[in-house]
This record gives sequence, C-alpha cells and structure tokens, in this order.
Amino acid sequence: MRAKMFERYFEQLTTAIPLLMREHRIPGFAISVVDRKGSIFSGAYGYTDTTKRTPVTSETVFSIQSISKTYTAFGFMLAAAAGKVALDDPLKRYIPAFSVKHKDGNDYSGHITFRQLLSHRSGLGHEAPIGNNFAYGPFAEHIASINETYLRFKPDESYSYSNLGIDLVAYALQEIMDMPFEDYMQQNVFTPLEMNRSTYHQQQFLLDYDSAVGHDQQALAKFPISMIGAGGMFACAEDMAKFVRCFLNDGFYEGQQIIDSVNLRKMYTGHTASEEWQYQLGLGAEMLQRRLLLNHNGGGFGFLATQDLLPEEGLGAVALTNSVAHPAVQLLVCRNLWNDLLEMKDAGKEDCEPLSGDYEKYVGLYEAQYNGGSHRLAVFPRNGSLYCNGQRLVYHSSGLFFTGGDDCIEFAGEAMRFNYVLYQKIE
Repeated sequence: MRAKMFERYFEQLTTAIPLLMREHRIPGFAISVVDRKGSIFSGAYGYTDTTKRTPVTSETVFSIQSISKTYTAFGFMLAAAAGKVALDDPLKRYIPAFSVKHKDGNDYSGHITFRQLLSHRSGLGHEAPIGNNFAYGPFAEHIASINETYLRFKPDESYSYSNLGIDLVAYALQEIMDMPFEDYMQQNVFTPLEMNRSTYHQQQFLLDYDSAVGHDQQALAKFPISMIGAGGMFACAEDMAKFVRCFLNDGFYEGQQIIDSVNLRKMYTGHTASEEWQYQLGLGAEMLQRRLLLNHNGGGFGFLATQDLLPEEGLGAVALTNSVAHPAVQLLVCRNLWNDLLEMKDAGKEDCEPLSGDYEKYVGLYEAQYNGGSHRLAVFPRNGSLYCNGQRLVYHSSGLFFTGGDDCIEFAGEAMRFNYVLYQKIE
C-alpha cells in the first residue's frame, strides 16, 4: 500500500489537519503514516510554541508521555531475548530492596512479576510519593518511595493502569544491564533504529532549543519527568516511524534484525484480541474493522500523542501535538484514517472521491462571538465529504446540510449557521 494509492485522501487530510489545529488552537502537530516499506504520508504543521518562531518539522522532538511504556516494554523484551531476564521472573530477584504494602498486612511484593508490571496487573498504584505527575523527584528516590505505597489489589487479581509498574521495569533493566536505563535504551533501541533525535535523558530535552513546548491554555515551562520508564521519552515523528516499521516487519529494520519475532509478538499475543480494548505488554490491543489494532496514547505536561500499529495490515501511524487543550485530535485523525483506508481497501478502491467543487467553498474556519469570547468550528474535507464537529455533512438542498445526529448546518456567503448559531468564516 503506497502513497499514490491514496493520494487524493492524503491531500484532503493535509487540508483538514491545519483547520482542526486552528479550531482547537493547537500550536504544533506532526504525523507520519507508514507501511512495511516506508513512508506513506507525513506532515508537520504549526510551531513549537505560540511565539511562532520555530516551525514544527518531522524532526521536531515532542514529549511522547505514556507511549514511552511501549518502548520500555520493547527494551525489556530485548533483554529477555538475550537471556538476561524472563517475563515471569519476580521483580525482587533484581531489586531486593523493593517492597510494597497491602491493607491486609501481608507482603505480596515477592509475587510480582515483570509480566504483571508490563500488563498493569501487579496491583501497584499510579503515583508515588516522590516523583509523580505533580512534583519532580530523582528517579532513584522515586523508585525507593514506591515502598511507601499500598497495593490496590493482590498481584494478578485485576487490572489497574500504573506508571509505577513500568518505572520499576526500567529501574530493573538498569540493574540487570549494569548501566543507566537511558543509556541502555540509547544503545539497544535508538541507535540500531537510527532514532537519532530520541532520548530518555531529561537534560537533553530541556536543553534542546528547537523542541516542542507543551501547552495547556498557554505555554508551559519545560520540566524533567520523574517517571522515566512510564512517561519520560522524547522523540520526533520521523524517529517513531522507524520503530513502527521495525514492529511491522517482525523485528527487522533496514535488513537488520533488532529483535526476534517470537519475543516481539509476546508483547501482543498474551490475550486473544477482541472488540473490547485490552492492555497487553506495554500497549493496548483491540479489533478495528476485524483487524488487530495495537495502540498507546500519551498525555500530560502539555502534550498529547498517539502511536498505532496494524500488524496484520502492515500499517502504522504516529501523531504528536504540543497541547492538551483539545479533544485528542491526534487520536481522532488516526482513527478516522484507519476507518477510511480500511473501508476503501475492503471496497476495492484505490482512493477516495474528490470533494465536489460546489463544496470546496464551504471549507474553512468559522467563529461565533459570545459574551466577549468566541467559539470555533472547522469545516473540512474527509474521504470525499464535508465534516464539521466530528460529523459528516449530508447535502439536503442548496447551502443546507444535516448530520447523522440531525444537526442543521446552513451556509450563506461567508457565514454558517450551525444549529441556528451564526458563525462567520475567518479563513
């Protein structure tokens, strides 16, 4: 599946993304879509911050937040493939000082395995007293402070998403490999995959003057992240696309085997995939249009990010933003992309329909004023149709459209009424 097969679709996506960014005031956005052979589509839009001095490129480094968990799990599976550790080894074999409390007074810390840590079934909580989403603490102190926490349930009894579990995997890796976790990942993952801009080193990101700056309602100061294994990785879309290609090619990158397929597939074959989302080892799995979808999203510190893999189709995507003040637009773009491309493939189509010439005049950004504030809506092309507010616009009569939810949209000149509220076209 190559770019020319869906050239018109990606042209429409190139129009849609900047409009969605301006609707939700997202400063910067980078996306890369690949198959097993290489890039299908890539785009970089906007700026690293609201000063608009540095444009985003495919090499702009973003914080990828919890997508770090997928890479940490990959690093663990490399160590397992080398015979250094096993999924069902107890954590305490490598971190003897580790302990954790339980409300029944018993000590279950010796029962916790790496498999449970990587699948969020260890019972550990999400935050530690030192080094969490609210306050920084050095990694070693962060790990030591986990001993002060209580298990939410006994190991392997249930599921609970936990930064602490993945951080303990990262800390164990540096004990097993006798080197800092950041250096281990650099030597064994980033360098072989030519991910030249990627790092877990916090200082490297903090001193990178052209990296993306996180935003909420405004720009946020750069801060180091304590949860290094769980959320401390920084990368660009171009680098992450290389990892995705390695994954799609059963562990091979540019003809070199990075990891064997047996250990790689252990990351997502521990449970039978179903329509219901389920966390595997460092990533989630679900079925999308009868295809296996592997995913991790990341959010926090002013960044939202998505990484998707469809191993059976040989397709994957990465989408990165430097704002949290939007409804996960990067995830919506990826989901819409897969739904549209897979539907076209199943229908035997090589591309989407062109947008009707009569509809092109409606594409743009619209704004309504109210009580000193404003609200924006983008009208954009997708898969040969017009969309607005996440809904497809269905033509009724000249200038009049309805949505599947029976919203009424009327266009007249440079204005639009969405459910009778007047919006003026501003671009």
